[in-house]
Amino acid sequence: MPDNVNVPDRTSKVARIAPVAGVFVVLAALGLSVNAGRLGFDLAGGRLLEAGSLSEVWSAYLAGWHAVDGGTASAAPAALAVLGTFGAVFTPHGFVSLLMIADTPLAGVSAFFATRRLPVQPWVRAVIAAAYGLLPAATAAVSQGRLDVVAAHILLPPVIAGIAGVLADPGQRWLHSSSLCALGLALLGAFSPLAHLLALAGLVVGFVVLPSPAPLLKRAASVVIVVLVPLALLMPWPTVLVNHPALVLHGLSGPGDPVTAVDLAGLDPGGAGAWPAGLALLLAAVIAFAVRPSRAAGAGLAVVVLGVAGLLVVRLVEVAPLQGGPVSPGFAGVPLLVIGAGLLWIVLSACRGPVGKPFLAGGAVLLVALAVGVVVAGSGGPLHSGGGPALAQDQADELARTGRSVLVLDAGDAPALQTGGRMPRFGDEQLAVSAATPARLAGWQDALTDPEPGRTRAALSGAAASGALFVVLPAGADPRPIVTMAGDLASSVAPTSDGRPVLRLLEPGGQVVLIPPGVARQAVTAQAPTSTLGVTPVDAQLPDVRVRVSEGVPGRLLVLAAEQEDGWRAQVDGKPVPIVPAWGHQVAVAVPTTQAEVTLEHPSTLRDVLLLVQIAAALFTLLTAVPTRLREPRPLEEPTAEPAHS
Repeated sequence: MPDNVNVPDRTSKVARIAPVAGVFVVLAALGLSVNAGRLGFDLAGGRLLEAGSLSEVWSAYLAGWHAVDGGTASAAPAALAVLGTFGAVFTPHGFVSLLMIADTPLAGVSAFFATRRLPVQPWVRAVIAAAYGLLPAATAAVSQGRLDVVAAHILLPPVIAGIAGVLADPGQRWLHSSSLCALGLALLGAFSPLAHLLALAGLVVGFVVLPSPAPLLKRAASVVIVVLVPLALLMPWPTVLVNHPALVLHGLSGPGDPVTAVDLAGLDPGGAGAWPAGLALLLAAVIAFAVRPSRAAGAGLAVVVLGVAGLLVVRLVEVAPLQGGPVSPGFAGVPLLVIGAGLLWIVLSACRGPVGKPFLAGGAVLLVALAVGVVVAGSGGPLHSGGGPALAQDQADELARTGRSVLVLDAGDAPALQTGGRMPRFGDEQLAVSAATPARLAGWQDALTDPEPGRTRAALSGAAASGALFVVLPAGADPRPIVTMAGDLASSVAPTSDGRPVLRLLEPGGQVVLIPPGVARQAVTAQAPTSTLGVTPVDAQLPDVRVRVSEGVPGRLLVLAAEQEDGWRAQVDGKPVPIVPAWGHQVAVAVPTTQAEVTLEHPSTLRDVLLLVQIAAALFTLLTAVPTRLREPRPLEEPTAEPAHS
């Protein structure tokens, strides 16, 4: 009896696993070597803020009002929900750090599986997938801490493959494939609204232009699902994007850095961490199409055209950042990733069927060129391990206990951030604050980084009136001039964990304060108090305030450390009363002379409804995305003859 009887042949399994395993191992080794100086689950720096704990992330996402930059009822970015879901094991910020470090192998594996239906040899697909994982735009995104571009790098291949499948022929399982595509598009849109819009543009144009053997009704239903379901899954975040297009152009990580045409041609978006090695990919795509032209390259060319259109919009349309600052173009990372994916699709289309040694040699040269770019520039940039700046423990405890805010200033064009109860976290910079807030914070930042007696004292008093307890100065700043000219308003305390100086504001304040008539007259006419005599902190928390005030003199004001915006409602003894602006931007209400119950609230009914829409869309997507086994139709049986009855 032969020895191999009843022994399963594992050659085919090894042949299927070896290419993707090779891609992952090689790219993981390269990624670990490049990121050797920042290994850890506490990455921060550049454009990346810490995400906080699991409870903090979900609280921030579900909250109807956020104590950021004076307070806002803006919806939080949908990326927080993704981090809260996938970060349940590693913690949200641990999950973010894992994405940053493992971006290269994860994107490579994603690209390999996304091309599994193409008639291309597995090892050729592995080479193309590795090249996608090494795109310069992704290397720059990791080095600069741009999580939105990193997420787009990983999610882009399956989204492109899903859209291509919907446009070609959804098949019998059209509902399943459409729901999966919608789910991937929603994940992509949660991090990169620009990538979401580019994908929708490609889907709609492809549906109108491309022929398909599938029935029109089925294709139309699939397209409707892919277009509408992601919008419902992202609710209420799309409402913010409609009202603030700067978030679409700048993304979650803010505006881009200066970049030359040569850099863009080399798929380098500018800034630290990249080298224009993408010129090798551009050359490879031109050579591949010239040597083996095919109609299949048209799809890749369409993706390239889509990416070029996105690049032109991002770089030519300049807008002011959401949190303030000079008018700036966006970061070119996402459009360059789309262009890179299209160029690799063109190369892949030339590799259908058997390929010769020249093609394999060309692929090896391409990988070496891209890998050299990663090794040369990938380890640079501001991203680092060790977390972001933290206050001393006693300061952090007091901040959390009182709910007062910290004003964090930065050097250069980076906007100031004022956050209540904690240091800034991921998602704070994407909240849509009131129109006047960025200018006010910029004025405080100028007055405190370039001290002058009048402006500096007004900035310290205004910050204290808005609920601030600590001010974190930029790295290298000297707090002594401020303390010298305003020692009665601020004192120097222990620095942050990274050595940045910290000021403690000395004027009485809190989330809610009761101010006497003399100060109240200043509050309705000035931008900052010159006297805080008689100001009394009230034991209440924002945004819903319910306090009982005693009898007193006329002219008192109950002032909230909250920015005045639409939606605030006030009542005294159950009767509506008007909101009074205090210090030009804060919510306040006049207090009667008699004992009364004062209530201020900011309802979030519309947000709650949109969250219910999101939950319903999530249930629909999860139920329909689960594949079902299609049963073969049973052949009709011939009816049996009944016996004749006598």
